[in-house]
Amino acid sequence: MHSKLWKITKILLAVLVLLTVNIGCAPVQGEDKMTHVEWSAFYMNRNHQFRTLCYRFEVNYDPFKEGQGTFSCFFVDKKGENCLLSSAEVTSEDLAELDAFIQKLPLTEQKQKQTDMLFAHDATTTEFYITLGSYKNKNRRKVKPQLSSMQQDKAMDILKRLYVKVSKREGK
Repeated sequence: MHSKLWKITKILLAVLVLLTVNIGCAPVQGEDKMTHVEWSAFYMNRNHQFRTLCYRFEVNYDPFKEGQGTFSCFFVDKKGENCLLSSAEVTSEDLAELDAFIQKLPLTEQKQKQTDMLFAHDATTTEFYITLGSYKNKNRRKVKPQLSSMQQDKAMDILKRLYVKVSKREGK
């Protein structure tokens, strides 16, 4: 009796180990590294009581129409100068660094908490979203991933480099 119980315990333990290994190796939803996420808009905005802390970046892009992307932005650089572009043309090459950044983000739907908020005139407001899908497939949807402060800083650096590249080409 004791040896049969011991054998059953060993078999159950082996099954448990196999199940644990299979679950641990199973792909996590939204983490498929083989798929390239198709996106058509990137928007990042912050309003603040101090002008030097305000910014707005907007990229609209259709990967099926090369050269049909636009980049608009406003921010204040370290010298206190206004940096402004309005609907400057961008290509997939221009957006390669931003695209690589977007591909690493957790782009799953996240439920936003509904709160009644009262904004004072000097309150900081921020908005960030990425529109997934393309104009071609008409299946577009906005996602609002939560960015850490490091990810926000990285996105800002990428967008400022894009501004420098595009503004030089535009002659501004």
